Amino acid sequence: MRILLPIHQYLPHSRAGTEVYTHSLARELAQRHDVLVYCHEPTLDGGDEPAREAPYEGITVRRVAAFGRGAARGPWAEFRRDYANPYIAADFGRTVDRYRPVVVHVQHLKGLSAGLVTQCAQRGIPVVMTLHDYWAVCPNAQCVRPDGTICYRSHARLACAHCAAERAGMPALRWAAPALAPAFFARDAAIRRALRGVRRFISPSHFLKGRMVAAGVPAERIVVLENGLDRARLAISCATPRGPWRGHYAFIGSLAWQKGVEVLVRAFGDAALAAAQLRIWGNPDAFPAYARRLRALAASRPNVTLEGEADDRAVDAALAWADYLVVPSLWWENSPVTIQEAYAAGVPVIASRLGALEEKVRDGVSGLLFAPGDVGDLVSVLRRTIDEPDLLARLRAGIPPVTTIADHAAQLEALYAAVRAETGRGGF
Repeated sequence: MRILLPIHQYLPHSRAGTEVYTHSLARELAQRHDVLVYCHEPTLDGGDEPAREAPYEGITVRRVAAFGRGAARGPWAEFRRDYANPYIAADFGRTVDRYRPVVVHVQHLKGLSAGLVTQCAQRGIPVVMTLHDYWAVCPNAQCVRPDGTICYRSHARLACAHCAAERAGMPALRWAAPALAPAFFARDAAIRRALRGVRRFISPSHFLKGRMVAAGVPAERIVVLENGLDRARLAISCATPRGPWRGHYAFIGSLAWQKGVEVLVRAFGDAALAAAQLRIWGNPDAFPAYARRLRALAASRPNVTLEGEADDRAVDAALAWADYLVVPSLWWENSPVTIQEAYAAGVPVIASRLGALEEKVRDGVSGLLFAPGDVGDLVSVLRRTIDEPDLLARLRAGIPPVTTIADHAAQLEALYAAVRAETGRGGF
């Protein structure tokens, strides 16, 4: 089969969970199929080169500019390009006609164009789409407001306008929210029209499926299927003999405020945790202002260190070192790849009691949960792991098996075959 995998951004420039998973999937599928990854490449934006196609670790990747030289810039243009990008849509149409995929598996459409799905449907190409976050129903994709609170709904899209004003660094625009709201309704309509062409949505968690059903996606079109993990990337940590508790705690992921890293660093300022060590792996260049704030906060805590970007080698070393992985997120996480990596390495997880994290981490079985954003509650949970060193072995014994990327790809191949055999279109 010729399989096309559109994704908003890709390795090596972006190394978040969705990108790591997509690359693992592409490499596994490429053992039996012809695979092309299609992504936005920020370094091409505004230049004379519209696209670049070349292999990356054995996978052919077409990297496309979001706009050319002289294209309109500014907040409104960026907002529109996030879901309706004619520049990329034109290139994608030419790519599909040349490559002629038999199935398109969308990983993410942010910054590409929701219309990519429509183009495939018009050509009779079946589309499946993995829901890695909430982009289809939330412009910032995470259903979390700038003040850190969860956004359960946005009445008349006014909260979306407030959120956009804050994120654009123009809080004075909050007063114009009623005038901005129609832009968000237009976004909703465009995405809903496009996603009618998706034959099957894949959700890695029941929680996310529930949120999408509440947003109007028919439940019968959503398959809950956990992402697969390429265990070969964790050669050292998976082979590390697990001894008794050593007081080692790790964070691995994006240094972004919604990941709750500051909550974790503040917790390690508690005197009861002085003998424990926290090491943080994440790219400080992604959100430099936040990284500087974390570095300043960590400077007063000798038991906290920032280790830099979490590439495959760093993740492997981190999990070989760690007793516990901490996931202190403030938003509705879906299925963090770091939890799968930790489980594969025999590392229990301490996570926020929020979103799908409650689904991925069974409290008292494979890890421990705490109230999101609550430094005091996190300190209490961490103190428990210190006061009960034998708890580590009990939690290790409760870690569930991890779906391998090979088994996951086999499940997807069956799904691809099913949607290819189907006719007609569902509603959204």
